[in-house]
Amino acid sequence: MGGELGVFTAYVFFGVLVLSAGLIVWMMVSLVHAEVADERRRLIVGKACTWTLIATVGAEIIELVRTIAAQPNGEPVSPFVSLVVTAILYAVFLGWFRHKYGG
Repeated sequence: MGGELGVFTAYVFFGVLVLSAGLIVWMMVSLVHAEVADERRRLIVGKACTWTLIATVGAEIIELVRTIAAQPNGEPVSPFVSLVVTAILYAVFLGWFRHKYGG
């Protein structure tokens, strides 16, 4: 029974890892593709980028304060975790602005 749980956990971990890497690649491709797209698409991607940057900087400031207060050695969060959170925020804001402006 314990072995089955370990295998399931490994599959879930690798699934989340692959999904996260795919989301990061999709974010980069979307940003590059926006340069050659029409003006409405550039507006949507620009707004998503702006809000993603605001949310990411806010999260990093909160992480900085939490790290200073809780960990005397100053060990920060993993860069991969920050990148995944940024990609998720970008996907959420891009979807929101696509819905708002059509697309």
